[in-house]
Amino acid sequence: MKRTGIVRTLRGQLEIAAGATQAKLELILDDGRINVGYKIKFFRVWFPDAIGDTGASTSGGCNACLQLDVSAVRDMNSGDNRQIAWSTFNTGTGFQGPYFTETIDPEHIVVRDMQITIPQCTSQQVALGNAQLINYFIEMHEYDITDTEAIISIIKEESQDVDN
Repeated sequence: MKRTGIVRTLRGQLEIAAGATQAKLELILDDGRINVGYKIKFFRVWFPDAIGDTGASTSGGCNACLQLDVSAVRDMNSGDNRQIAWSTFNTGTGFQGPYFTETIDPEHIVVRDMQITIPQCTSQQVALGNAQLINYFIEMHEYDITDTEAIISIIKEESQDVDN
């Protein structure tokens, strides 16, 4: 495995529909090049109005997961090989400002598509039954990988045990 020096960023917003507390957004990475993979270096989510100055999201928070299985929204589970990064955001209360946490699997190589899932979100907008936007930012480093490394990464993405 050799780093190419290319840094790729993905950023945007996903929407939690009115009346819901969960969401998912598929991120298309698969370009047909099996020998190119990406390591996630940074993953963060936050409300567009993180400090509440417009009154849109003055309190609340969300949990987000970057996962390789694009089927279902799952709770955050570090024991699941399909999940590779986790981010939590909370606006705080009073004089306590917003806080963020991120945890990223530093060894996983993404070869195919992935998705952001929000298994849980609470905000004033959600409580009022309105839609809630969530910002996301992902930084990835590109790597040239061998056929064997690509196959192992794909097996991990399918949540199979490669040690046995």
